[in-house]
Amino acid sequence: MVSGGGAGIGRAAAIAFAREGASVAVVDLDAIAAQQTVDAIAADGGKALAIAADMAQEAAVDAAVQQAVQAFGGLDCAFNNAGMRGQRCDVVDMSLEEWRRVMDLNITGVFLASRAEMRVMRDKHKGSIVNISSIYGFVTGAGAAQYTASKHAVIGLTKTLALEAAPLGIRVNAVAPGAVDTPLMTKLMGGSEQATEFYKTLCPLGRLARAEEIAEAVLWLASDAASFVVGHTLVADGGYTLR
Repeated sequence: MVSGGGAGIGRAAAIAFAREGASVAVVDLDAIAAQQTVDAIAADGGKALAIAADMAQEAAVDAAVQQAVQAFGGLDCAFNNAGMRGQRCDVVDMSLEEWRRVMDLNITGVFLASRAEMRVMRDKHKGSIVNISSIYGFVTGAGAAQYTASKHAVIGLTKTLALEAAPLGIRVNAVAPGAVDTPLMTKLMGGSEQATEFYKTLCPLGRLARAEEIAEAVLWLASDAASFVVGHTLVADGGYTLR
């Protein structure tokens, strides 16, 4: 199950899971985008199902997990990727509505999804969950208080979930991407080539990541290749946080 699977990192991860032979439940608020990811998987010979759901809503999350389980007979791996950046503004100018909007999806959504997934996985005493954080789970920037707080919180929640889930045979980890060449990043930078080039100068590798590169990190964390990795946040930022 991949939430936020309609575009960017989520779409790349859903396609990567399918290419490894997984049946993939692609969940997104945008039903059309989710179906487009499913169509791309089907065109490559894979099996997938589109599910429209708001991952910040408890009933919708629980229903999405159950729909995935009913469609494919179980749940082995989950990538809780749904999230948002929010509006860039200083704390003194930020509305409570804006704060709650970002926190509801970025951290409460991860909690709701992880809880529903673990309830299913514990029956088989096996499973793997990967949560989406960010380099803003380690650093910050002016005008990003709500995003920074939510991504720091994901790392803390992941550690607690991992501790509680390990005895149930479930591994929980997180991935923290840096700047990724996705529609969200393009929107964040206002479509400005100058802004893109500036971002590149902040990264020792001198470029943005491809969504597929982050998907490979997610795939590894979710797989048996990482069978002894628990409660870890894998930073994939091209060296950004080394500065």
